[in-house]
Amino acid sequence: MKSTHRFCTILFLHNKGKGRIVTTATPKDRVQRALSEFDEKLRDHPNWANWETNRRYSSFITIDGKRYPAKTIVALAQNIAEASFSGAFETTRYLRKAGISTEPLQCLPASLLDLHFEREAIYDRKTEIHGPFGGSHQSGIAPSSTFPAIFIFTGDTGAQNGYADKWVDGENTCLYTGEGQIGPMALTKGNLAIAEHAHTGKSLHLFQSVAKGKGHRYRGEFVCESFFTEEQPDQKGTPRSAIVFRLTRVETVPDCDPSLPLEDSETLTLQVSLTAAREAALAVTQRAPSTSTKATARTIYQRSRVVAHYVLMRAAGTCESCEKPAPFNKSDGSPYLEPHHTNRVSDGGLDHPQFVAAICPNCHREIHSGEDGAKKNQALAQKIRSYELYRA
Repeated sequence: MKSTHRFCTILFLHNKGKGRIVTTATPKDRVQRALSEFDEKLRDHPNWANWETNRRYSSFITIDGKRYPAKTIVALAQNIAEASFSGAFETTRYLRKAGISTEPLQCLPASLLDLHFEREAIYDRKTEIHGPFGGSHQSGIAPSSTFPAIFIFTGDTGAQNGYADKWVDGENTCLYTGEGQIGPMALTKGNLAIAEHAHTGKSLHLFQSVAKGKGHRYRGEFVCESFFTEEQPDQKGTPRSAIVFRLTRVETVPDCDPSLPLEDSETLTLQVSLTAAREAALAVTQRAPSTSTKATARTIYQRSRVVAHYVLMRAAGTCESCEKPAPFNKSDGSPYLEPHHTNRVSDGGLDHPQFVAAICPNCHREIHSGEDGAKKNQALAQKIRSYELYRA
């Protein structure tokens, strides 16, 4: 007897060897079934009450006036766990097959804490990178038009256009060739943006092309450690002078504690007065990256140390977020506060007095993990920036 339910005619077969569900249903049919399942079993469940404000979900679809989390619908449609695929690019591609387009949950993120790209996940450049954050869809170096961030793109086909990027140090460092397809490269436009990113307070986010039309894999956040020039062929095969940036993962930059004694080999002096410490901090951020091929993370470490020293002196033992005294003193008697980068998802590497605050551990954890962390960070960023601009 013919069933009135459209899905009763769909044949499902269980493959015991691979533990998968095989179906003759089209992606559109599967999505329709997933939508019904979400409405019946999940929509009214307490765990899904505020899913639209959860950073875990970056896109949604709208059907008959109702919103659905895009990745969850794709997982239900394919009968697989959400954790089994990266989400961004795969979700968009599958839903396109069903004739459905996705929309970003936050067209304009509240702060850089919402730059929540997942390492090794694949993203659609147009809709999931430049759509929410702006910037050129074509350039290999694309500064965001609305946020202090620079998006950098690399791929295997770059050599055809005069770019020869390569990974070293266990892929913790990328030797990234600057922009300019014909003739010698100049330290202008995108190249200058990378070289000055620490001074301007802009974070570097590196993406690697998977294949033409198959998205870009997020490789992480980086800091420009140095740059140099070397001879490389341009797009026409003519030898030319190319700019190569040494980009290091921010997580590999060592933490610093200004209260610890300096190593004998270091020629770094920490100032004892607040004014002198501020001048020193501004000076190290304005210094261009080294052009030496032998430069190491030591340069970044020293900059971080000088800036952290000034910021802790500026706070004078009081959390710059909650304005309460430091919770305890360190072994040297100084109040314990932690440097926090207001313009970054993680800490370390990128330093400038306008974007670094000294805060207590409780505020630090709340900003990174709390429900209202983004708002708290925004308020702190505005306070610190206003203070530094007033002193300028």
